Amino acid sequence: MTPDVVVDIGNTRMKWGVCREGCGGHVDEVLRLPLDDSAAWDAGLAKLPPPQSFARKWAVASVNPPAMLRFVGWSYNHGGTVVFEKYTDLPIRLNVDEPEKVGLDRLCGAVAAKAMSLPNTPAITVDVGTAVTVNLIDADGVFQGGAIFPGPRLMGRSLHDFTAKLPFVELNEPSPVLPGKNTAAAIRGGIFQALLGGVHGAICALADYCGVPPQLFITGGAHRLLDGYRAVHLPEQRVIPALTLEGIRIAAEALP
Repeated sequence: MTPDVVVDIGNTRMKWGVCREGCGGHVDEVLRLPLDDSAAWDAGLAKLPPPQSFARKWAVASVNPPAMLRFVGWSYNHGGTVVFEKYTDLPIRLNVDEPEKVGLDRLCGAVAAKAMSLPNTPAITVDVGTAVTVNLIDADGVFQGGAIFPGPRLMGRSLHDFTAKLPFVELNEPSPVLPGKNTAAAIRGGIFQALLGGVHGAICALADYCGVPPQLFITGGAHRLLDGYRAVHLPEQRVIPALTLEGIRIAAEALP
């Protein structure tokens, strides 16, 4: 199946990737939409190019089952829909304790990284979103697990919700100046250093596990917070904002 639109439904928003003819099947355009606003989905639909066949073909993966059910109900009125609901639906092997509990966003990113990596070369994906995930795909293309920690907005929300006086502060730009001269600046600096340190430490640990240098793929809605980050010990580093969507596309095209 070659989809017209691939959909990644997360915890904060959903993303649509348009697979245009003439682009080699790759995701060419991304729309970011709210999770529970069918009027916004209707408006997004109006921006899409005509389907490649009589009925538009959607491919959907989600880590948010209630939001997925709402969207799938809507999408059935606008073409045929394939939904990836479990790890066995995806063209990748797993070597983890509880494969059924691994988020499909992590696995779809791994599917894409596996396809984009050099032969016999491991890969690491870093997805900066509501949560930050750092994931390892070994040289044989097997998902080996990784690390998960709170994303920047979740860190800021936690500091506000679980203290008496700290304000809610969002980190919108990379590399805030330290020392922070006020509370908000100190929080931004702390969140950024926690993000950077967590990502770098996880990458180093996974690279050591590999034994040979892996390729690095950075993605996620807040990936720009890692602008300027360079894992100097890795041979190749790529920023692929639509990595999860590419994985959904590849999984859909692997279907009979």
